[in-house]
Amino acid sequence: MSTKAALWAAFVFLPLLVGAALRPGLSGDFLFDDYANLPALGAFGPIDGWQPLLLYLTSGIADPVGRPLAMASFLIDAQGWPAAPGPFLRTNMLIHGLNAVLVALLGARLLRAEAGPLRWAPFVAAALWALHPMQGTTALYIVQRHALLAATFCLLGLLAFVALWRAAPERRPVFAALYLMAGAAAVACKLNGLLLPMLALALLPLLRRENLPHGAPAPWVAALAALPALGLVLLLALQVPGAMAGAEQFRDFSLAGRLLAQPGILVGYLGDLLTVAPHSGDLMFNPPAVPDGLADPRFWAPAGLLGGALLAAVTLGHRAPVLASASLFYLGGHLIEAGPVNLELAFAHRNYLPSALLFLPVAVGLARLPLAATLRAAISIGAVAVVALVLHSEARLWGQPRLLAEVWAQRSPASERAQVNAATWDLWYEDPARGLARLASWRENMASSTQLALTLLDLECAMGAVSTEVRAAVPKAMGADKRGLEISLGAIDHHDQRYARCSESAPSASTMLKAAAANPHWQREAARRDLAFSQAAWHARQGHIEAAAAALDALPAPLPCGPVLRGAALLAEHGAKAEALAWLDDRFPGCEAAAAPAGMPRVHRWLRHRLGVDARERDALEAMIRG
Repeated sequence: MSTKAALWAAFVFLPLLVGAALRPGLSGDFLFDDYANLPALGAFGPIDGWQPLLLYLTSGIADPVGRPLAMASFLIDAQGWPAAPGPFLRTNMLIHGLNAVLVALLGARLLRAEAGPLRWAPFVAAALWALHPMQGTTALYIVQRHALLAATFCLLGLLAFVALWRAAPERRPVFAALYLMAGAAAVACKLNGLLLPMLALALLPLLRRENLPHGAPAPWVAALAALPALGLVLLLALQVPGAMAGAEQFRDFSLAGRLLAQPGILVGYLGDLLTVAPHSGDLMFNPPAVPDGLADPRFWAPAGLLGGALLAAVTLGHRAPVLASASLFYLGGHLIEAGPVNLELAFAHRNYLPSALLFLPVAVGLARLPLAATLRAAISIGAVAVVALVLHSEARLWGQPRLLAEVWAQRSPASERAQVNAATWDLWYEDPARGLARLASWRENMASSTQLALTLLDLECAMGAVSTEVRAAVPKAMGADKRGLEISLGAIDHHDQRYARCSESAPSASTMLKAAAANPHWQREAARRDLAFSQAAWHARQGHIEAAAAALDALPAPLPCGPVLRGAALLAEHGAKAEALAWLDDRFPGCEAAAAPAGMPRVHRWLRHRLGVDARERDALEAMIRG
């Protein structure tokens, strides 16, 4: 069979294989960060015109660019919120199938094997990559649409770069434009799109071995990859101050600890990828170890291994170009999320694009085995079948959310997050005794973890009474934890309903508020604002309108328009119409001048002001209050 026939087979069979493997996961549900990103679908009313569309597309919170193209893709699945998860999951699966085809096409373009067993290697490599259980995480975790689409456009950009490298001089500007457009689209899906130039550089060991009929490409072709790559390094260096502050505010590790841990994490990813570990796609996992310093073997051993691989890829690329490009592609693809940024230490979806070429050397090696053609084909088909079966098994778990939580808890006994997640499902299914038994060994940590303390409080309350130790631990955790502000305020704001069954023994909302307000990690502006609204709401529920108004008045001016409107609505809801109108008259003028983070949040604020959205909402609220 010719190379073209092999590629047509990839176009037809790869998406079918991906769909068959992932299909059980389509009955899954929304998870974790889905609830932080997807409600924007309903934040601006029906998206039935260009104004609500623009407001929605500029409302992204994930990074400074706002990921507008990825957000636009969610409109394929729903135009409001809440919504059903099925359509989102199906679209994710289709995008992943498309990416599998693009990986096969890129591999075929790089190998240029017109005959012999190598013509099947790109198809085998793409199948091993797309059907790996680690990629199932990206496909079945709805919010990772961002990563899926960023990979799509990066792969299209890489195909344009390969065409640019080989094109006749008069055609190069066209492919250069396509390369730049794909890069811009990738960045509009996720900031990882900035890695496109680095990934293009990783292809050079394969591209430079060719004798092109029209001569070597002009220097500017390589510069399209090299110069932006240098800019990316500078951008990462500029992230250091913010990452240091973010680690201090939110993380249990420092920026230095994060960087020291990354070599071991990257080697761990490699081990999971090459051994097809079923747990490799878990969102819950035992916390990675943070080395104590440069002398710690948990740092220098994996760092030496990765450094040796990098040196070998750079110096020996002409002897083993496929392995060299795959190695450089993997390391370059992790440059942002394994670098100086304020992120969690590890997550499986970070390997989605970096591992795209990782199985190409494996497939080439299988194709070159000194065996009969039928035996080589059987080994390749068997390898793909094993990987597909593992992914199918994992997808069945993803399609059963409660069972998935249970399995994650079993696989990661040292993960507090995994145990709390499973205990929460026990609570939802009215089995609090099982949840308490699950968390029995974690009780000693509850005074330092808001999530753990509140989960134990919920479980004990469901049993009818709260123990003295949990009652004392909740405010202690709220006063010391770096994270957990949002769930703390949720417990405070819904205290009466949430703890109605144990009102005599649960800590009071007043006690929780005082502890949260005293937390030294929750003193930044946005946190103080959220705390003030919870304080005002609590005072208003008690009938203390003057105290509620005083809590709001303590907020610094200028205040963004959204919080101004929220404050007026809160006062009016509790009958304080005069105070609500006075608050609007005092705080609304000039609210659009309040500080907003640079990037898309600032664009969104300008757009709201330009379109008169805040003014219309103010008029509507004032009319409702007066009516």
